[in-house]
Amino acid sequence: MGQEHIEEYLGAIYRLRESAAVPLPLVQLQEHFGFSPISIHEMVQKLESLELITYLPYRGVILSPHGEAVASALVRRHRIWERFLTDFLDLPWDTAHQVAGQLEHSAPEIVTERLADLLGKPDSCPHGAKIPPAQTAEPVNLSTAQSIRLADSGPGKTYQVCCISPEIPDFLKSLKEWEIQPGSVLRLLQSKNDCHEIETQNHFIDIPNLLAQTIRVIEVA
Repeated sequence: MGQEHIEEYLGAIYRLRESAAVPLPLVQLQEHFGFSPISIHEMVQKLESLELITYLPYRGVILSPHGEAVASALVRRHRIWERFLTDFLDLPWDTAHQVAGQLEHSAPEIVTERLADLLGKPDSCPHGAKIPPAQTAEPVNLSTAQSIRLADSGPGKTYQVCCISPEIPDFLKSLKEWEIQPGSVLRLLQSKNDCHEIETQNHFIDIPNLLAQTIRVIEVA
């Protein structure tokens, strides 16, 4: 098993989990990668044999301290490079996400940290997700306080977008077209048939439930 393949799985667990202490159900990894349950289970067994995760039957997986360190460093590199690619090179955020997905596996730590210094030590990526601190094996709470997923929000209420996570390129492209980004204000009109009708400053949009699952919001008055 190659190191990049290992990092892909650890990074996915890190991004998809609700918190470090809550097991991530394997079905979420299956949906994320589009692999069969057998393939996911085999990979989980391999990662556990490398002491990178702990598998809890019928509940899911949590990262071990070593797995936490690897995943945290990976996500840190990814999000710092995203900031550089969008802020300095003016790349669209969906393109920046894809390019950072390559650089996260190859960029040396010293280069990434120098880049962080150049950027003024940013605390979040262009999609609003927090950047993990450098060199830590301890789980860090990166959740946005009091935020919920748009898919779980109530109709008739107004929300502000906190972050987009996990970042899926096709979803990011749609959000850019709709001018929805961290800081955007939207009103949920109704939810029906796996779709959520929202109103923004410039658009009325029907957002599919899968996309709405990636948008974290907080209610505003």
